Amino acid sequence: MPEHTTLYQYLSATSARFPDKISFLKRNSTGNFQGKSFASLKKSVDELCAGIQAEGIRPAEKIALFCDSSPNWFFTDLSIITSGCVSVPRGTDVTDEDIEYIINHAECRTAIVQNEKTRDRLVSLRSKIPILEKIYILEKDAFHLYAGNDSVQSLMEKGREFLKTKQDEAQKRIESVNPEELATLIYTSGTTGAPKGVMLNQRGWITAIQSTIGCVGITSEDRALSLLPPWHAFERAVEYAVIFLGAEFLVTDIKTLKEDLRDFKPTFFPSVPRIWESLYNGIKAKVGLESRTKQKLFETALKAGKFWSKQKAVLLGYNFSMFKPGIFSILFSRTGALLSLIPASPGKLLSILVFKKIHEAFGGNLKISISAGSALPGAVDEFLSAIGLTVLEGYGMTETSAVISVRKKDSPTPSTLGVPLNGYEVCLKDDKENKIPYEAGKKGTLWVKSRQILMGYYKRPELNSTVFDKEGFFNTGDLISFTWKGELVFSGRSKDTLVLAGGENVEPVPVEDKLLNSDLIDQVMVVGNDRKSLGAIIVPNFEKVKSAIPHAPADLSLWNSDPKIRDLFKKEIIRLITRDNGFKTFEIIPGNCFCISPRQFDLDTEMTRTLKMKRNVISESFASEIENMYR
Repeated sequence: MPEHTTLYQYLSATSARFPDKISFLKRNSTGNFQGKSFASLKKSVDELCAGIQAEGIRPAEKIALFCDSSPNWFFTDLSIITSGCVSVPRGTDVTDEDIEYIINHAECRTAIVQNEKTRDRLVSLRSKIPILEKIYILEKDAFHLYAGNDSVQSLMEKGREFLKTKQDEAQKRIESVNPEELATLIYTSGTTGAPKGVMLNQRGWITAIQSTIGCVGITSEDRALSLLPPWHAFERAVEYAVIFLGAEFLVTDIKTLKEDLRDFKPTFFPSVPRIWESLYNGIKAKVGLESRTKQKLFETALKAGKFWSKQKAVLLGYNFSMFKPGIFSILFSRTGALLSLIPASPGKLLSILVFKKIHEAFGGNLKISISAGSALPGAVDEFLSAIGLTVLEGYGMTETSAVISVRKKDSPTPSTLGVPLNGYEVCLKDDKENKIPYEAGKKGTLWVKSRQILMGYYKRPELNSTVFDKEGFFNTGDLISFTWKGELVFSGRSKDTLVLAGGENVEPVPVEDKLLNSDLIDQVMVVGNDRKSLGAIIVPNFEKVKSAIPHAPADLSLWNSDPKIRDLFKKEIIRLITRDNGFKTFEIIPGNCFCISPRQFDLDTEMTRTLKMKRNVISESFASEIENMYR
């Protein structure tokens, strides 16, 4: 891949290589896919850049961009960056409070919004965002560009006129953009606290994408599909990778995901763990409704698939091992794996036949997926490998241009996050910020240094001084350990650590991960700060519980007090969270210290856009239930 220094240069190169190739597609109101060729995509960027210039919007100005998934999002975002301005993106579901904070804090004089409804919201907030001078509407229904004054289309029309007489001036502005200067300001919608403006430049994005493409092995022949919010760092990295490669890309959403997977037949599907959890729970629930014969067939195929994937990992040397085994141990285990795979071939063939429908539901061509945004539960990871789906768990954050590490396609070691990408320096520190000597199995907070990491938090010098050390390492806030091969193993968030009344520190993620092994549990959050023991808020797999207890109350709010249902979950907790399963005494949840939620965690208030739990919000929502479980 040729070395370019800006995203626009990559788009230009791709439009020259694949001028007529259609990408950035979306299913329209007639059920067909519509998109833009790479040549027309570049033309749109050229026109909008020129329009921004003609309108008198100066380089380095911040432009707010409130937009959800849309084929028009990408060229708008890239045009802002290519013009030398700073893209300040967020979804249209942003709260009024966040709109006020972001626009005022970033000092945005200009905003581009997806539709009239969002424009009207900003107009209603005019008195609270006096700095905002101009609002442009991007599109109308069916993703067609909005026409008329104060629209992105009118800006593009101005750009076309500008280019007729001032082509050189427009090109000069594009070429003057420094890839190491601020390109985008992403206000994180994290699990705690007010939004923080993460400052990222083009150099960071380009470094991240170049390194990641090599690891996962995607090419211009791939067809990618994604349903993540476009302003999120992970999704932006995917879209930037699309223009690097010249790949086909479909923008989807949860409403049409099933049909889009079937009809578009992607080879690459980036997603978040919650989607894979839903798939896992949905398949198991569906199988549970089948005849006993079919259930037995599925269980046999799954067992065969798990055995095959584990033995294959041993044979090829990417099985999980925290500590380095001896040479004789490696030879013995690999020989054993080879000898085991030969007689296991009929079982593998059975699993291929049984799981064929699952693969067809993904279009039948899926080669690779990256799961990122939060930790992929171990049971789900194992299940996906068993049914033959290659899901590479990745790890990163907005502050690192989306990615720090990812499992390699040819050596996807389970239970790990892969090896840090080229260009990263990493170290572990204890809670007093002392470096921990590099050694397999040692756990500490991960600090990273790279060209990819943020330039800092916007207007937050006091925060920058705490997240960066004197050597320029950035504190990820994640508890990590290294395997002997340098792979990262996630243990939880430093700020998620629960401190029990006895002073014991507990990471909730491993406990939650284990509980999610239960067919009866759909979501779970472990609590226990300043308490004598851990407790759990459990969202049941409602259909599974109804199957287990046919006369369960129709009113779901009564489940938490129903003796039979409580006994069912009590047995599950006692079965899963045990010393034999590797948990310490203080990590054990007393059998009755839990509450059963009558609903799933709310997507709008209790989960982030990448479907991570907002622990503080959930704790507040269930405050009385938590109090009752400890009585």
